[in-house]
This record gives sequence, structure tokens and C-alpha cells, in this order.
Amino acid sequence: MILSLPRRNFPVNRQSLLLFLTGPAFMGALSLLAWLLLGGGVIRAPQRIEFVIPEGAAARVRAGEAVPSIPAKAVFVAGDVLALRNDDTANHQVGPFWIPAKTTITVPLERASTFKYLCTIHPSGYIGLEVRPRDSLRLTLIPTLGLGLPMGAALVIIARVMARL
Repeated sequence: MILSLPRRNFPVNRQSLLLFLTGPAFMGALSLLAWLLLGGGVIRAPQRIEFVIPEGAAARVRAGEAVPSIPAKAVFVAGDVLALRNDDTANHQVGPFWIPAKTTITVPLERASTFKYLCTIHPSGYIGLEVRPRDSLRLTLIPTLGLGLPMGAALVIIARVMARL
């Protein structure tokens, strides 16, 4: 036995198509706005970032002065590689990393996390390092399609029902 459903005339016209597309457009704009307001993550490829400890940095820190080439807080993306180059004649320590004079060390930053390290190149004695996850605007596709398509269909149905009243 074959079941057949009654055929309904449900023409797709320009107004219906525009109403249907309004749902995903609205949800896409809303999810993009929420993504931006909540921090927006970091959208860039991982890269190598080098901090240079200049010659005379130890003397400047002893005098209570900041070393301008090294920020007190730095933000990275998961996958970045931090290179710490010590051009000073003194050895320095940045958290667990000991950097002998006239050497460079590289530190892969693999996971998203936040650190506050003891640091000999800041008068405060600390440095903050934040590693953020790599984000993508593709994250906005989930609510755009998952909620926007049903919303668009509902708008079309509501408009058709209202037109018949």
C-alpha cells in the first residue's frame, strides 16, 4: 500500500524567498555580534614572536626602570612560538625559563592558558603571558544555519497564514 499526501500549492515567490533568507541573515548578524562582544578570539595563523632583552636591561631593572621592549603582559595564539633573545650581559629568568646572557631560547605555546611568571626583566618582578585559542568566524555558522533556517521557514509560514486572514 502506498501512501500519498495531498498536493498543496506552495509556490516559492520573491517575497517568500526574502523572508526565508531573513532568518539566517538575522541569526548570522546576531551570532557575529555575540562573538565580537564576547572577545572575538584571535583570528590569525600561529607565528614566531621574538622578545629581545636589550643590553643593560639588568641595570635598568635595578634602577626601577621598565625595559620597553618586553611588555608586562603579552597575548599569544595557541601554536605561536615565543623566542626570548637575551642581548644583555646578565642572565635573566622569565618564569621557568632561564636565559643565559647572549643566548636565545624558543618556547612553543601549544595550549590556551594564562600565566603570571616571576621575571627578572620587569621592576614589578612579574610578567603575564596569555595564550588564547585560535578562533574562526566559522563558529558563527552553527547558530546561523541551526537557528536561522528554521527561523526563516517560520517567517514564511507566518506570512502565508497572515496573508490568508
